[in-house]
Parts: sequence; C-alpha cells; structure tokens
Amino acid sequence: VTTVFLTNSQEPPTFDPPPDYIIDHLGQLKDLVRYLLPLPAGKLPADFLKEFLEENSVEDPSVLIKAGVGEDVAAVQPLDQDIIVLKTDPITFPTEQIGYYTVLINANDLATSGAVPRWLLTTLLLPIGYNAARIHFLMRELARVSRAHEVSLCGGHTEVTDAVNKPVVVGQLVGTVASEDLIDKCRMKQGDQILLTKSIAIEGTGLLAKEFPQQLQTLGMSGSEIERCQELLFQPGISILEEAAIAAATKKVTAMHDVTEGGLATAFRELGTAGKHCLQVIVDDISILSETCRLCELLQLDALGLIGSGSLLIVCQQDSCQDLISRIDRAGIRVCRIGQVLEKGSGIEALRQGKPILWPEFEVDEVTRAIEKLNNTSSFEEAHHNESVP
Repeated sequence: VTTVFLTNSQEPPTFDPPPDYIIDHLGQLKDLVRYLLPLPAGKLPADFLKEFLEENSVEDPSVLIKAGVGEDVAAVQPLDQDIIVLKTDPITFPTEQIGYYTVLINANDLATSGAVPRWLLTTLLLPIGYNAARIHFLMRELARVSRAHEVSLCGGHTEVTDAVNKPVVVGQLVGTVASEDLIDKCRMKQGDQILLTKSIAIEGTGLLAKEFPQQLQTLGMSGSEIERCQELLFQPGISILEEAAIAAATKKVTAMHDVTEGGLATAFRELGTAGKHCLQVIVDDISILSETCRLCELLQLDALGLIGSGSLLIVCQQDSCQDLISRIDRAGIRVCRIGQVLEKGSGIEALRQGKPILWPEFEVDEVTRAIEKLNNTSSFEEAHHNESVP
C-alpha cells in the first residue's frame, strides 16, 4: 500500500518508517495518483518527460542539443583529432539495478579500446502496467550512474509497449580517443603477457544472490554468505573503467577485453579470435573468490563459464608487465598474470599444474542454467541431496 501524508502546509512529524510521499494540500493528490497509476501503451506523456529530463542537467559544453520534449536528436561536437568509438548493448535481465548495468556494461566495452566514455543515449521499453513513478526511478538511476562516471546522458526514447513483458533498456554510448592511443586487438604480438583484474564471475555471483536470495537460503546458504555475494556487484563492482584507464595510460597495452557473458572461458576465446593469435592460460593462476566457489559448488556450476563483468583481460608488452601490475595494485585493484600470447592462429593452450587440459566451451552462460535451477529450487534441492548420498 502506498502511503501519503497530508501536512496542510505544516511541518510534518518524524515517522519511522516514513510515508512514501508527503504533500502539502489535497490538490496535489490528483497528480500523485496519476504518477502512480499504470500508463497506457505509447510514449511517456510529455509533461512527465519534461519534468524527469529537467532533473538531469548536462553540463558538458560539447553537448550542443540536449535531451528535451520535441527534440529528435542529440548533437555533440568532439575535438577534431579524436577518434569516435561507438558501443550499444541491451540490458534484458529483469534486475532492480537495470540503470546501473546499462551505463557500466556499455562503458566497460568502450574503455577496452582506450576511449573515454562521453555521451549516452538510452531506449527504455517498458511493459504494460508500468507507471510514471517506476520510470522516474529508472531515469534517475541512469542519470545518477552516468554523472558518477562523467558520462553525459544526452537523450533517447521512452515507451510503454506490449512488445515486451519485462523492462528492456538499450544503451548507445559514444566515446573519444586520440588516434595514437586507440587500442586495437590486432596489435597483440607473440610474447605479450595476459593479465586478469579482480576475480572471475563477480557479476554472476552477485547477480544470482541478488535475484534469488530465498532459493539460495533454501539450498543451504547462510544469510551472511548471501549478503557477501550480493555486495560483490558494488564492491569490487562490475566496472573495469579504473584499471582500463591505468593500463591505457602506460601506452604499452596491445589489447583489452572485458569478461562478460560466457565468463572467462568465452572471453579468452573471443580475445584470441579478435587478435588472430593462439593464447596460453595458466588455470592455476586464475583468481576466484571463496564466495564464488561456494555458490558454484552449491549450484553445480563452472565458474569459468559464469558471467563476469568487473574483470578485465589486459594484454601488455612483456617488458612492461611488472610495472603495470604494480600500478594497478597501487590503485587497490587485484591483478594477476594468467597467460601469454602464442603464435598467430587460433586456439587456447590451457595448462593446469604444467599439464595441458581441455579449455571449456559454453554454448550458453552458466547463469542461464543457474536461473533454471533456482526457479525450480525444490526439485533441484532433492536431486542435489540424492547425489550427495554415498
């Protein structure tokens, strides 16, 4: 039940918990009810759009045409010598942090090219039944996370439609980089070293704990374990912007690739394919958190195939490897060397305790299998229990 306190223009008392909304006079109630009622299919009403956009002040002088009612485009004027780098990615998973994901998932990819994320457009497609209040919350989150990472939210499109049954946010992000600083994976060479920041499967661990806490508790996870897993989404978090900037500044990096869907296993294959080289990976040196080990053991998942935003693969020249590790470490970011670039070609040479092993390949991310299991917790718990009987 939504609660509203009417002050009649008096100072309101202290509430614990506070009401959802406070109004001064009854005339405000009509607008508040409209704000909370489901919207019809179609564009977000212009008065709501105007109000929400006015909260997002863009101070970047390079933005010439800003988001506004009746504006069909955004216009920016970058420096002439800069290369424009473009990125788009949809966020389709029904998470409370959909705005947080939209900004960072797009910004992470841009940063791997050495570019600075600058201007963001977002397309918001919301299912029938959404109200203006929920859209307002989402737009505020997009603006807040954008400001926190010095990205200008320039515009986009917002619509309630029966074409989706859950929120879908598509981000389109533009960045700039000086021509001499562009990082192209084709520049990697044999002998280059491969570094991994943070630990694998941070995102998958946090995401599953955030979305399915009750199911995980049913399977045996304690409340404190679930809370630690949830916190991984924000600490160390799913951003790789800081370490990417540190690496790019050395001008000794030949490639970068963030670990996303399909986990480290897929990211390694993608890195080798884009760079047209075989890669070696030392499995024993891959960093993994105890929280991730616990969750993967419980759900019978392979952490190498679990979505891993927050980890960055950095390919650097051999003579600069230790210096780069030191720089990233001084920033308080965990980093380790896990492999090297081999001869031109394709394929992964995986070693465990010095012996070759088969590098796994995943048709779908392990998070998909986990969601299926957690959506059917009772049957999975029974099967899991039966497997543990000697």
